[in-house]
Amino acid sequence: MKRTSISGTRLLVACIAAAQLIAVSGARAQDKVDDKFSKRVQSAAEVLSELTSVPDRSPPKSLLAAATCIAVVPGVVQAGLGVGGRFGFGVASCRTASGWSLPTFVGLKGGSVGFQIGGQSADVVLVFVNKNAGRLAASSFDIGAGASVAAGPVGRNLSAETDYKLKAEIYSYSKTKGLFAGVSLSGTKWEIDYDANKSVYGTKPSLPSGGDSKSVETLLTTDGSAAPEALRPFLESLNKNVGEGKES
Repeated sequence: MKRTSISGTRLLVACIAAAQLIAVSGARAQDKVDDKFSKRVQSAAEVLSELTSVPDRSPPKSLLAAATCIAVVPGVVQAGLGVGGRFGFGVASCRTASGWSLPTFVGLKGGSVGFQIGGQSADVVLVFVNKNAGRLAASSFDIGAGASVAAGPVGRNLSAETDYKLKAEIYSYSKTKGLFAGVSLSGTKWEIDYDANKSVYGTKPSLPSGGDSKSVETLLTTDGSAAPEALRPFLESLNKNVGEGKES
């Protein structure tokens, strides 16, 4: 009887230890996931700051003031040789009546046609200026087909500033050698990173999960004041470097 009791106690202790080990391993795995997305957001915030740091090589202030959504995709890389294509993951936010929206995680994927960044990594910024940008940005579409795109103007080019009011819905920039320049992303696919959204928002019952296009559209039309901590650096960078997110 005594031996049975001792064996049962040992089994109970072993089960508790195993449960604790599983819990710790799960927490560590979640920390790694959270850290991955936090780094992505922090990189996007830094890229946005760099974009506006050199007045003569930055988008015109009037273009940024007209932006309805901003997306930043750091470290777009070439996936293979020749026609291997390119890909990158970042974050986007849109203007709302009270400020920049809850951000959504996004991705860019595309072949070599119209996406001539070269064989190196490049930071990409997209400036949406169309009125329905939130609805557009909440879905997957081919840039240049689903929405018109043009290389973004830099500096104080008044003719370029006039041009953006008349033509493209999206203006794009890339940095490959220390300075940003306009780049055409025609032929590139814009995608929503639903898995990243669910990892960050899914544990917040009071916020949309971002797990489908309808939920992402809700994110992009909801004031970001209640955004998870991991997403705040991007919103702070938008306010500092682009301006207040309230719709004009």
